Amino acid sequence: MTCANNPPAFPRDHRHLGHNGMDLRDYFAGQAINQLTAISAKGDLDRGDAGTPAEAIARQAYTLADAMLAERAKATGQEGGAL
Repeated sequence: MTCANNPPAFPRDHRHLGHNGMDLRDYFAGQAINQLTAISAKGDLDRGDAGTPAEAIARQAYTLADAMLAERAKATGQEGGAL
């Protein structure tokens, strides 16, 4: 994931602290957790090769976040870029 495609979720100027908060990928994944947990509780989540339901939820959340960032990059013309 490139920096251009994965900006801070809540941008602020805290360069002196060495970070700029949560990135958009983590924010998107976090937003997916509740729904994925509900799907998992019903037994409808594809666990794939994940060992536990929690690992499957985490993998699916980041897969969804990556897809959202890819679509966002297409819509904003920010595909590619440097780290």
